[in-house]
Amino acid sequence: MTIPMSVPKASNERAQELRENLQEIRQRVQDASASSSSGTRPKLVAVSKYKPSSDIMVCYEDGQLDFGENYVQELVDKAKELPLEIRWHFIGTLQSNKAKVLAGIPNLHTIQTLSSVKAATALNKALASSTSRTSPLNVLVQVNTSGEDAKSGLSPLSSSSSIAESDLAKLVKHVIANCPHLQFQGLMTIGSLELSLHASETEKNADFEKLRETRDLLQEWLRGEEFAAKAQWGSAEHGGNLVMSMGMSSDFEAALKAGSDIVRVGTGIFGQRKMKEEVKAERVKTAVTV
Repeated sequence: MTIPMSVPKASNERAQELRENLQEIRQRVQDASASSSSGTRPKLVAVSKYKPSSDIMVCYEDGQLDFGENYVQELVDKAKELPLEIRWHFIGTLQSNKAKVLAGIPNLHTIQTLSSVKAATALNKALASSTSRTSPLNVLVQVNTSGEDAKSGLSPLSSSSSIAESDLAKLVKHVIANCPHLQFQGLMTIGSLELSLHASETEKNADFEKLRETRDLLQEWLRGEEFAAKAQWGSAEHGGNLVMSMGMSSDFEAALKAGSDIVRVGTGIFGQRKMKEEVKAERVKTAVTV
């Protein structure tokens, strides 16, 4: 494997730091998932927001294939200069007017933040006319388990609610029945940072429990619906079951113990992120110097 010419190499010190961090996170994922209820090997998504392509290359060369990005343009730029073998996960706010741009990324593996019929329709339409993909794009529907106004996502399900009339079920039905270029795989949540930081090791995370309850209710409902019986949904890797993406650097171990199938870790691998303004200033400075 050759490093793309456009990607500068990380310093030896930085490369060593990244490899050590990645190895530590992998070990912690393995240890935490040993007591997981999911019964399958979880997927680690390295969140590389604001981090240079040179950092990503170090992790890629160490066997990491799944990377997550929050911003469309940053994802587009990195996808152009990094190997096609990388599996990109979009984990930022999804706007329907960005569907065409995202559909043009050939190795976009999953969009984890779908939350509207409008965005699903736009994505499906863009993918239908795309020449860069031959298989459906995986999507997860984002659920706002904490109920915070600042967070995107649909309301979770509860056993007392009418599932068929919920926004979540309506979106999922739309994707399965009307969007052949999308593969509905499961659910994602961000959860409350306050809850993650202050929960004790023995205390269950309410957001994770809520997403698991929602996943179970939705999956049971889908198995009884005629439209779902005639279509593909869920993850082949997980026996056709719906997957859950929950847990980040501060709480991924608790998420894995609660049955998460995907964890998204950024700071634990790459270190603290710089502010968006600092990144922009560095890029302008580099462009002027070059």
